[in-house]
Amino acid sequence: MSAELPRHIAVIPDGNRRYARKYGLSLIEAYRHGVEKVRKFATWVLEYRDIRHMTFFALSTENLQRSKMELEVLFKIFKNEIRRTQEDPIIHENRIKVRFIGDRSLLPRDLVEEMERLEDITSSYGDYDLTLALGYGGRAEIVRCIKRIMGGEVRLETIDEGSLFKCLDTSYLKYPEPDVLIRTGGEKRVSNFLLYQTAYSELFFLDKYWPEIEREDLRLVLEEYAARQRRFGR
Repeated sequence: MSAELPRHIAVIPDGNRRYARKYGLSLIEAYRHGVEKVRKFATWVLEYRDIRHMTFFALSTENLQRSKMELEVLFKIFKNEIRRTQEDPIIHENRIKVRFIGDRSLLPRDLVEEMERLEDITSSYGDYDLTLALGYGGRAEIVRCIKRIMGGEVRLETIDEGSLFKCLDTSYLKYPEPDVLIRTGGEKRVSNFLLYQTAYSELFFLDKYWPEIEREDLRLVLEEYAARQRRFGR
């Protein structure tokens, strides 16, 4: 199956709040389950050694409009989990480079400091890439790209579809275009996530809430991906 494996999987881990209502959990309990599932999902992906990039939509710019109480819960969980990841043997044994994309000015400074520390700790790695989108929006990313062009980071006469990837937040990735985009929670839209990069991604919409996802769900997605014929618009 390795010849048909994707190189880059992107995930919109949706449904944490509905999971809380379904099981009578507090928001903090549900989000902890959700964050722990990201960790488990990443280990499942690592079982397929040819998949080199994982990108998770952790917090959108739209999510930042939620209540102060909910955001405080999220920021606390993110900070604690990022600290934990700094010493995670899975990260170090597999030489996973961790990076964050999005607008860091929208996030608390103490959270950003932990993000930057994790990036620094894993900066020499590169066998795998784990990207976490925090304070991220696809349209805002394109605006940042335009500003980089206007600032001279990319020469106007060299701009084409391919060169635009060089000024997007994911410019550091060898394969910035996800082969597979998975969204859980039953919604069937991409919700402002990697808008330029997912033009030809294979989309998989799962009805399960994110904390309910199991290893078997990933296996079934990869089986269906292998069976699809990708035409890239041709």
